[in-house]
Amino acid sequence: MSDLNSKQIMRTTGSSSNQDLQDWILGYLSKPNPVFNGMPPCPHAKKAWLDGNVEINKFVNYDTLRETIKNIVGSQVKIFYYEYPLLPDAEKLKSVVTWLAKEYPDYIFYDEHPDTIEKVGGEVINSGVTAIIVQDRKDLLEKRAELQKTGYYDKWTPEMKERIFDR
Repeated sequence: MSDLNSKQIMRTTGSSSNQDLQDWILGYLSKPNPVFNGMPPCPHAKKAWLDGNVEINKFVNYDTLRETIKNIVGSQVKIFYYEYPLLPDAEKLKSVVTWLAKEYPDYIFYDEHPDTIEKVGGEVINSGVTAIIVQDRKDLLEKRAELQKTGYYDKWTPEMKERIFDR
């Protein structure tokens, strides 16, 4: 975070306070990596953060989550992180995002869990946090189509592509 100035930090949403997720987004996900054809693991993450389009919320309950995601517009990303005693196991979290995806087909939901190891080119890309990441489906699919024109997905296994694309 040392390369960010106070104006950049102020442009993030007020609820963006979970340091582990912030470090993951602005650190690992935003740095060029040879595994992703020299692009960052998430090429749009840093811009989304700096533009104030990433909102990090502590998970309170599913009613609050459902109300919050109704406000997603365009390239906004909402992340709901869990803390003890509300930590679901990896299978429960997968079930929750599957249920949410059926209820809200205009969004893509990702389960982020320390026990669900995601690797690309032998490199673990997980945050280490238990969370649900929500994005507008149309916006994400457009960005994904652009990345498919590059070598970004060349080192992804068929299993990883299935896990990420089939949502």
